[in-house]
Amino acid sequence: MISIAWVTQVNRRTRISLLSPDQSSRVSEAAVDIDKFTELSNEVNKLREEKTRLENTLATGKGQTQLLNDSLQEAKAFAGLTEVTGPGIVITLRDSQKSSGGSQAYDAIVHDLDVLRTVNEVFASGAEAVSVNKHRVSLGTTFRCVGPTILVDDVKIASPVVIRAIGDADTLAGGMNLPGGILAEFRTSDSEMVSLEKVEKMTLPAYAGSTDFKTAKVPSGKP
Repeated sequence: MISIAWVTQVNRRTRISLLSPDQSSRVSEAAVDIDKFTELSNEVNKLREEKTRLENTLATGKGQTQLLNDSLQEAKAFAGLTEVTGPGIVITLRDSQKSSGGSQAYDAIVHDLDVLRTVNEVFASGAEAVSVNKHRVSLGTTFRCVGPTILVDDVKIASPVVIRAIGDADTLAGGMNLPGGILAEFRTSDSEMVSLEKVEKMTLPAYAGSTDFKTAKVPSGKP
């Protein structure tokens, strides 16, 4: 589902060579600029809610127009552009509190590739919508490490990383607990680094990033 899905087979220990000096000394840090990000996200959500309200007003009682609007709202939900509610699971990834050195120090820290693999696996397990630390994952969401910080799109996050996924809770939990998966690898390193909880109802925010196309365009004459 996410653009760099090939990393799902990479074992945490085989990636030690990818670690930079800054990453190897990384410790948990608080996310920065969170207040500003929250303020901007709230403003984006308000504008999108108003846009949806106007779309619904336009479509009310107009037959075919209503069907078109229903399709539009479904497409927005699929793309992550609208708030969604439902049952699912909550996965929490934490840096290990155990002292370690050498190659074990790498495995004691949650990295960007770990978050990416977890998101890929939860989508593969049947998730319909996913957020990472309250940031909605969209079709084009990226995960990368810049120095000691994990970036989800342009949002800075740090341990603990909370991944919420909406879908059938039993199916999602079963898929994420399969042997050989990312959660099994975390539990091998330190069982305290990961937790999984089933929830009956939760709400995920709409994607707050840019949705503009700078290069790609719909071909002329296409709906």
